[in-house]
Amino acid sequence: MPKLLSIIIPVYNVELYLDECLKSVFEQIKDDVEVILINDGSTDKSNEIIEKYSNEYQFKYISQVNQGISATRNVGLKESSSTYVTFLDSDDILANGIIDKIIKEIKTSKIDLYKFKYKKFIDGEDIDTSIFPSGNDVFISRNDIAEETDFYCWQYVFKRSLFDGISFDCGRCFEDQLVIPLVIYKASTCKFIDSIIVYYRMRNLSITNTVELSHVDDALFGLYRYSNKYSEDKIYFSKILAEQYISFLSKCARADHLDHSHVMNAMQEVNKIISINMIISSKNLKAIIFRVFSKFIFYRLRIVTKKDYA
Repeated sequence: MPKLLSIIIPVYNVELYLDECLKSVFEQIKDDVEVILINDGSTDKSNEIIEKYSNEYQFKYISQVNQGISATRNVGLKESSSTYVTFLDSDDILANGIIDKIIKEIKTSKIDLYKFKYKKFIDGEDIDTSIFPSGNDVFISRNDIAEETDFYCWQYVFKRSLFDGISFDCGRCFEDQLVIPLVIYKASTCKFIDSIIVYYRMRNLSITNTVELSHVDDALFGLYRYSNKYSEDKIYFSKILAEQYISFLSKCARADHLDHSHVMNAMQEVNKIISINMIISSKNLKAIIFRVFSKFIFYRLRIVTKKDYA
């Protein structure tokens, strides 16, 4: 019998964190939920940890050669047979009691998309993972969500059909930003659930704490993608473009020391495809300032970030 919810968990060399992650899931698992674990070519003891859980719990397990986070999530989506789907990174922790909350909400409202809160914590920090009392759960629009800066896929519970025709881009960084806004755009009904779903571990080796020229190229790819969608829904995609333009300029400033010419060419390219009027449509004051004074803002950001990469 098909399950109601799939939890997709990509695994790659996370032996230090995997047990804590899986424990947070399996201690609250329900009959309505299927867990899909994809071992993406781990070379540490991650597989041994997974096998330990297989002796006690039922879950789908796929082992593959290393393909990267996007390809791994795509495999999870393909394997999912549930009506709804969510994601969990294998170094993060699922909030205690949240599965009950999700299942109850799905059975009650049956809408397209649910957005939750999350809490960051520094690796090594002691945290209380007990679920916090719910506040005001409210129906929201996709335009409301578009004004946010975070598009982490594990922050949402999606109706599985929203991913029809959409997949994560393989080989690109910040893959959530490149895809999740497209998934959200397909949602006719959305609800904000005022509860923490995930405790997000901040690690020094995280992609968010490194810088490469490819980050600029991938951000440029995203801006091309959303500028091409702008005419379909100017309000929604102007909001997406505004937030991602801010992020793009920041990435350019951080990567400038690697190849100044490359970064300047990318900025010139973006300012050709993202007009000031497109950003003004978002009513995002910060983004408007960034776009109008892009050269000045870039050099100010470069000075601020230079000390991190000296």
